Amino acid sequence: MGLLSPLLLACAAVLAVPLWLHLRRKRRQTPQEFPSLRYLKLAAARMKRQVRVEDLGLLLLRLLLVALLALAFARPVLRSNSTWFGAGRAVESVVIIDATASMGWRGPGGTRLDAAKRLAREWIEGLDRSDTVALWVLTDKLEQPVPVPIANRGHLFQKLEAVSASEGASGLAPVFNAAREWAATRGVGRKELVVITDNQAAAWDWPAEGFFRRVWNRGDLGLVVLAPDALRSSNICVAAVEWDGKAVREGALLTGTARLVNHGDAAVNDLLECRIGGQVLLRKPVEIPAGGSLELPLALPVPVNVGPVLAGELALAGDALACDDRWCFALPVRRAFNAVVVDRRGGMGGGMRASFFLTKAMTAGGAGKVVAIESDAWGKQATDGLDAVWFTGGAVADDAGWAKALAWAEAGGTVVVTADVPPEPLPKTWPVAEGEEISLPAGRIATRLLVPAHPLFDGVWSEQTAFPPLPQKTVRRSVPSAGGKVLATLAGEFPMLVEVPHGNGRVLWLNASADRSWGDLPLSPAFVPLVQQLTRSKELAMQTTTASWVGEAWPDLAKFAGDAAWPAAGDGNPATRALHSGIFDALAKDGSTRWRCAVNVRRAESDLRALDAAKLQAMLPGRVVAGTQGIRELREASRREVPLWPWVLAAAALVFLTEGWASVWAAKRREAAAGGTTPVADGPRFRAHMPGRRIGA
Repeated sequence: MGLLSPLLLACAAVLAVPLWLHLRRKRRQTPQEFPSLRYLKLAAARMKRQVRVEDLGLLLLRLLLVALLALAFARPVLRSNSTWFGAGRAVESVVIIDATASMGWRGPGGTRLDAAKRLAREWIEGLDRSDTVALWVLTDKLEQPVPVPIANRGHLFQKLEAVSASEGASGLAPVFNAAREWAATRGVGRKELVVITDNQAAAWDWPAEGFFRRVWNRGDLGLVVLAPDALRSSNICVAAVEWDGKAVREGALLTGTARLVNHGDAAVNDLLECRIGGQVLLRKPVEIPAGGSLELPLALPVPVNVGPVLAGELALAGDALACDDRWCFALPVRRAFNAVVVDRRGGMGGGMRASFFLTKAMTAGGAGKVVAIESDAWGKQATDGLDAVWFTGGAVADDAGWAKALAWAEAGGTVVVTADVPPEPLPKTWPVAEGEEISLPAGRIATRLLVPAHPLFDGVWSEQTAFPPLPQKTVRRSVPSAGGKVLATLAGEFPMLVEVPHGNGRVLWLNASADRSWGDLPLSPAFVPLVQQLTRSKELAMQTTTASWVGEAWPDLAKFAGDAAWPAAGDGNPATRALHSGIFDALAKDGSTRWRCAVNVRRAESDLRALDAAKLQAMLPGRVVAGTQGIRELREASRREVPLWPWVLAAAALVFLTEGWASVWAAKRREAAAGGTTPVADGPRFRAHMPGRRIGA
């Protein structure tokens, strides 16, 4: 037996109080009236003997009551494997193994995940056969190989051995949320939660302290956080790679920067290589100081005939945690785009046609082939190989021409229309509602990007390089149609650019025109890059789908890769998320590569330093131990811990009732003895007490 609060045994000092009161008490003498003092003296002696015995019993009961209360405050517990007091009550346990990327760190005895599996087995084997156990695993999400506690050890150990390393990100929030729900379910035994984790700081980087203080509220659930070891682990990693540009050109020079970080306490010398298609294109020795970082410039030529995406990796020689020693990258290969500009029939009377300015702007941006046609030729125009179709004001002559444009957009194309001369009547599928034409004051009109991170603007305009004001004379006051989104505004109230998705493609409405009657847009510094960005919008949308993190959903291929599909999961089912880092190909039905994606481990996993043990212990409503020795100490100290203070309190209550009954009984005996009769040797009995008379006065 042990005490959880032994200092409260000091309450036993209160035992001196009833003892002192007993010794200090003076019994009140009751005058007795009797004709002969001889018999009164005999009765008084007999009463004195009875009172001495009765008072001693009451004193012992009161002392016992105080002692029991002091013992209850000290919270005694019974540590035993027997079934006394319920000590042998069955236990329902949930063992949770952290199998995230940081647990892949390799120490002297193997990886931390291997150590975690050994500790889980040791914990389960230390339980009684009547105890039940569930097995949960944390990867990039919480998985439940054995969702509810069972007693079948063979099945448990089979599932335990099947646990494999993942590269998911640490985060114990879903673990404790699920455990709290499980603890609220009914059960026949005590409940225990055992979390085996390396206590990496990233795993506790959520409002954990507030959760355990305000939300957890599971005082009936035993919680143990078990670390595989107490080693101080170090690690180096490729923390990030940033390339200059979102896409590359064949034969051009690819430049960027790699950031390397040393999370250890000693300087490290290593070798960084850049590999593309299995070929080493760059090799640099690096030296990283203890606890420091290094920014390393990169420059390498882009190979030719690399396909739609340039994919490769930067890798260090490696250390104890391999998954973050490389950084996979995939960059779309920018190719010459093809476009058609559809102008209204007859163009601008006596002036330059709007298609002239649009064609010049596209050609300046490396267009492969740009064709300008009139509206009546659009119906016969071939659309194979086109990236974008532009309609100038008045170029949409009839519903058939607009239906053809929308059908092409549905298949993945980009349609751009200007606002100067909308068709009459306006088609129901027009990107904006019919709007009033507004004349603006002379000068340049301020613009604002509402979605700066949109692929159309990203890398061209930003807070540092603002979109310039436009020399507009005229705009339309319009609102987007259903599903449309305003990407930029003019003068703070007019939509400048509206995007409406159509199937796998999009329709873009530009509240401006290359027609000089609407302003001097072709003379603006924003004209050429804006036209090029709008024409390449399909390619720009694809640029955001070349990178992912482990655990994230695969990019949607429907909009640019047709019937291609990402690789299946290990069990043969279609993969819904990336499970490991690397370069992955999206394959068409004929086996050809249609697209590629680079998947990396989140770099929060690279800092392996554990959260301070004292801080963690103060935050958790449970115990924090490490390794096999920690399990042994924990079992020695707390296994089958049964609280005895309820029994002690019950005994104190019984003593309290006994003492009350004994006090009343003793008082009645003294009353009977004081108010009864005293025999006389040679005569009848007389009353021992006669009111109103005193003897020996």
